[in-house]
Amino acid sequence: MSAPDNTWGRLSPLVAARRSMRVWSAVTGKFDTSRSLTKRLPAVPAAVPIYARGRTTLLALDFDAKHHTPAQVDADVERALGWLHECGARTITDRSTSGGRHILVPMATDIPLRVDDIKMVMELLGARLITLDATPMLNADWGCITPPGSPCREGGYRLLDGTLDDAIDAFTVRSDRGVIARLIALLGGATTPRHRTPVAAVAASLTQDERLVGIGRDRRLDPRFHRTTPVPQAVEMYAATGKFTKAHKALWTSPSEARQSVISHAVLRGASTADIEKSIATTEWAGLRQAYIDKYGSHSAAALQRDVEKALTWAATIVRPFHQLTHKKKYTGGDGSFLKDRVRQQWLAHAKMWIDSEFLGTRQRPVLLAVVQALAYTSALAGELVEGVPVVAVGGRSLSHAAGLMSESTVWSGLRLLRETPGSPLLLVSRGAGREADRYALTTPATIQNPGAAHIERARVEPVHPAWSVLGLRGRAVYELLKAGLATDVEDIFAAAKLRPSNGYAILADLTTAGLIERNNATLTLGRRTLDDVAAAHGVEMVVADRIVRHRAERLLWQVWLENRFSAPSRDSATRDQTIFPPAEAAPLPGDADSEALWAALMKAGPPPRDPVLEAVEILGDLLGAVIVDTS
Repeated sequence: MSAPDNTWGRLSPLVAARRSMRVWSAVTGKFDTSRSLTKRLPAVPAAVPIYARGRTTLLALDFDAKHHTPAQVDADVERALGWLHECGARTITDRSTSGGRHILVPMATDIPLRVDDIKMVMELLGARLITLDATPMLNADWGCITPPGSPCREGGYRLLDGTLDDAIDAFTVRSDRGVIARLIALLGGATTPRHRTPVAAVAASLTQDERLVGIGRDRRLDPRFHRTTPVPQAVEMYAATGKFTKAHKALWTSPSEARQSVISHAVLRGASTADIEKSIATTEWAGLRQAYIDKYGSHSAAALQRDVEKALTWAATIVRPFHQLTHKKKYTGGDGSFLKDRVRQQWLAHAKMWIDSEFLGTRQRPVLLAVVQALAYTSALAGELVEGVPVVAVGGRSLSHAAGLMSESTVWSGLRLLRETPGSPLLLVSRGAGREADRYALTTPATIQNPGAAHIERARVEPVHPAWSVLGLRGRAVYELLKAGLATDVEDIFAAAKLRPSNGYAILADLTTAGLIERNNATLTLGRRTLDDVAAAHGVEMVVADRIVRHRAERLLWQVWLENRFSAPSRDSATRDQTIFPPAEAAPLPGDADSEALWAALMKAGPPPRDPVLEAVEILGDLLGAVIVDTS
């Protein structure tokens, strides 16, 4: 065991979010005096701040023995450590003279957390650990924690559990990314608020459109954010048995949290509603299936889908760094592939060669090149491989974002032209209906020779930069060739981009005016401005946000129209529900004796979900200026 003064001097700078400390006053009995943080051991108890500028990279759990026994504190600490270690956390623990203990969890330094990000996990832990004091973590202004080695008010020092080297190693290596998300999922708290203001609804829609892919029952978490860690054993056991045992009560406060935990872990690993419906019909998830039947009876399928939607919405808010202030969607603009996918990269190279052959010298060529790149990117995110052929279901609205903010009508025209041209690399597999989008196979044209390695490397499976919506797509090939260093001479650029001199010089003039390139006679170099600079100068980020909001509102209105048009459940839907959940006997209507309990349950659940039409109109009204017109 290291000496207390050495422990303080080595660990307090690692624990403190700011170079200050608050010392305890024997007169007031509070930590009410601020001083600069020193490595010299203070003579009285001292606490260091957890937050800096409202953010923290430390999860500090304070277990208090004032109103409980030290044995109860130790039991709570051991339970918490088991959950944290299962979720990939590195921990440091200490104990005070009074029997209180701390658990310090160093988080990834590039993922700072705010109080709002911590609140849910603290509520879940507080409901299970009676000695946990959540106050320090829930106050960004005054939240502080006493580091190991500090003097105690009762005399003595806070003693570190384990060696000082192990503690320093934990602060150096730090915990895995996503510990908070895994912990919330493990404890069954992966749900979203039932009611949101229009502003919150808009924010949620922006988040979902960025981090969820697919449509309808195939909607899932973007593959970039899938978890690969094993599912906790307790979660797997509940999915298999559906039994809410005494051991489970230590982890979950109710069967509802247990069910949600299973669903949330599946969603974090890339499962969609359709995938979970298949899983729940297997023996591995037989217990979860029966749990839904016991709880919801004939409404089990609807309840399952509702829980999956909750988990998807929740997952979309936590898979990226929490409220990252400097978050900005990265576009490489041709200097690096967003997704390394050899199959789709080769398809994209073939498709570009085919377009250059069939549409050389036409106005459609730049548009089609952007559309096929958007298809390759979307397929890599939300598609699948069928016997080695990429297949993806995607709508024109979603594709317009990946195609550089191309208008939806232009995307639809480009898709139609690709479908109808003989020898096209795009094959329409099935037409969309209802909420389902058109389904395409990305095939390789037989009439095109195999592209060389250079052509394949130039094929970038990434979204088209939205700045080209301002500059015009025709200059994209020239800029990307120059940025990739594949050509610097004017004639070489024109030959590689397959441009006539008259069109080429006009494009060079546009790019020079925009500051993207500089020309010295026949030699071209990159300019001082970047595509990001052009996008920022023209407010493209706001255009992206507005389009996402508009698409969200249009989907809501389309959903309402479908529900009104086809109010009766389809035969396929009814058959699917009966296959997953066998029909249950009709539940009896509540009698007078049950009225009070029923009313209490309704009050606890809150009012019913909002009308999606009103939600869509509110979004349109707040963001786009839409109003309701009475035509009666």
